[in-house]
Amino acid sequence: MKILNLYKYILLVICGLQSVTLAAQGLDDDRAINNVLTMRVKMLDEFFQRFNGKYTVHAFQQENLDSVLLEKMATVMKDREMMIQFLVNQRNEKLVESPVVKEFVKQVVKDSTLLSFYDPDWYAVLTCKIKIKGKEERVNLTLKVQQGEQGDSRWVIVGCSPFNEKAFTPKVDSLFFIGPANNELNFMELSSNMVADTSLVTYWAKGIQPDYLTLFSWLTYSGTAELQKIESIKYYCLQVKNYMFTIEFFNRAEYNSGWLISSVQKMNSEQKVAFRKESLFVKGEVLQWKLFQR
Repeated sequence: MKILNLYKYILLVICGLQSVTLAAQGLDDDRAINNVLTMRVKMLDEFFQRFNGKYTVHAFQQENLDSVLLEKMATVMKDREMMIQFLVNQRNEKLVESPVVKEFVKQVVKDSTLLSFYDPDWYAVLTCKIKIKGKEERVNLTLKVQQGEQGDSRWVIVGCSPFNEKAFTPKVDSLFFIGPANNELNFMELSSNMVADTSLVTYWAKGIQPDYLTLFSWLTYSGTAELQKIESIKYYCLQVKNYMFTIEFFNRAEYNSGWLISSVQKMNSEQKVAFRKESLFVKGEVLQWKLFQR
């Protein structure tokens, strides 16, 4: 009888150990899946694919994962909410646990919002180190993607943050001016003076202030300012209804690294219009390429 009870005890211990092993294996698999799916997002195009739910397990085949794990990953990757949450900067616990982020993710999935490189409402903001008359300054240049008539595309500059405009002192040549009676001559002096290789700035009214993009363009063209280095890049995405989010590159030796969501903010259509103007310094539509084509 005692021997029978001993056998039962041994059998229970073995079953218990197997259960613990299976549970541990399950936890290891979950941990491995989380590690792989939060793997470094090396390129912005990869971020878009993951965000859009278009990233497949084929992208991870080179990681030498076993077929069982790949099958589990394929199931997890069908959950778009989870895939977007993996793209949030996990170092920022406040951001990860924010109700705004959770609502944002649900809104994206509910509306089936997809990101495209050719979207008109996302911007790259480059923080640049510049030198104006020997003095270093920082300026933000705002860029966006513009498509041509032939379907080609390019990045174009659409805004510039304020900087020390005192460096702008246009040279005014008193020998060149538009006389008071020039209207009777159909302003011939203007065209004659331009032929004499004078700058149009010479004829500006006193106190006129150009926008900062025009000003910065003039200063770099004239050699007064020099763009020395692009120090950082941040992308502002306004495609999601009632939200704006930013993407930044996190260079660290962790799985959750590379291009990740760094902030999420509620923002309606009217607020987005104001944000473009006041924070991105975008004043209006970009001129069509045909105006520049020769």
